[in-house]
Amino acid sequence: MRRVNWAMALMAWGVAAVLGGVAAVADSGDWPQFRGGAALGKAAATVPLDWAADRNLAWRTPIPGSGWSQPVVAGGRIYVTTAVADNGKRPSGMSGGVMSLSTWGWGSAPSDPLEFRVLCLDPADGRIIWSKTVADVKPQFGKHASNTFATETPCAAADGVYAFFGAVGTLVALDRDGTERWRRDLGPQPIQNQFGTGSSPLLHGGRLFIQRYNEEQGQLLCLDAATGRDLWAAAGPKGTSWSTPFVWTNAGVEEVVTAGQGMIVAYAVADGQERWRFTGIDTSFACSPVADAEAVYFGTSSPGSKAPAAAIKGGGTGDLTLPKGKQASDRVPWSRTKSGAGMPSPVVVGEHLYFFDKIAVCLDKRTGEERYRKRLPSGTSAIGSPLVIGDRIYLVNEKGKTVVMKVGPAFELLAESSLGDTDEIFWATPAVAGNSLYIRSSDALYCIREPQP
Repeated sequence: MRRVNWAMALMAWGVAAVLGGVAAVADSGDWPQFRGGAALGKAAATVPLDWAADRNLAWRTPIPGSGWSQPVVAGGRIYVTTAVADNGKRPSGMSGGVMSLSTWGWGSAPSDPLEFRVLCLDPADGRIIWSKTVADVKPQFGKHASNTFATETPCAAADGVYAFFGAVGTLVALDRDGTERWRRDLGPQPIQNQFGTGSSPLLHGGRLFIQRYNEEQGQLLCLDAATGRDLWAAAGPKGTSWSTPFVWTNAGVEEVVTAGQGMIVAYAVADGQERWRFTGIDTSFACSPVADAEAVYFGTSSPGSKAPAAAIKGGGTGDLTLPKGKQASDRVPWSRTKSGAGMPSPVVVGEHLYFFDKIAVCLDKRTGEERYRKRLPSGTSAIGSPLVIGDRIYLVNEKGKTVVMKVGPAFELLAESSLGDTDEIFWATPAVAGNSLYIRSSDALYCIREPQP
């Protein structure tokens, strides 16, 4: 039986991944896509260890509408997406979402059109440089009370931005001044229980990848980034997934790795041919896998699942699924249960793999052996994905409280920070660029950085 997150798999949205740019290659100080330039959640940056409402808070800019898309930074500009409704309500947090009838699939489509917008902000002071409405349309399907209609993270580069609104199928390329270059109408997606969409686009080597894993089809599209025309389309697993693909080099071959309903499938970047697959996963993905030079690592969870996690080594092709009753193979060095997380995507740093929700779990990446399992302060779930900045891991929970942990096989809490007494909800994954950390809430975008002399 298929199991999906009704409360946790409600979203891969703001937490589920991206790779991107427009035509130019992003600067190393940029954050051009979900989880950064390599989609691994890592940054070479210098940001404050801690902050408060009256310390190291550079600016706060209200954002109209709602969206769990991550802010992206390129070419000295910040881009965010949002969906604006005349009578729109802010999305619910975890507890409110679980109590909503939409958790049980009883949601409905909006009765009025929404404005789907791309905003461009100045990193220096947070002012909105321009706002572009790219679609004004009524979504055909509903969403979960905790999701938004602008959950897919855009991709950015020095000369512009790509934005994808999966709920209505609008994909648009804009230059840095907001002028439209091209657009595609890919059509709305029927998502299980009308929980809403969340899989973000991926840009690599002049190709734009759009994952459309929904209740009617499983499809990975590869488009020419300059023109938006089709290059190839590959059939993927049918069934809803909110995960975002990423590119991994496996035995010298560039692959697009996708996580779908009950399986992970990799395709050749060049022509879309399936390279390998791993099946037998007892749920879908509301988070995205991660990788390093050695392996792809995944962990996922939903109510009723066994919270599986595993590593898949490079060099393999074909069906890499473990034989029944086996926990490892030549290409799957380990697998385990009670480890995967529902929504935050994992990170791998050095010799260790980390998962988060209300707890932090650290595993040895080569053996799967557990190094620690620690309940996080405050007991509130983290929804957005963690960031690795140097030897620190930053994690923002849904109340806007950030914990900073030291990388390593032993749990070490370095700092806790808050943005003050607020009822805002924080589900979007934060971004980092240069000396600034950007945290998006249900209401605003915050910039954290130390004052400059």
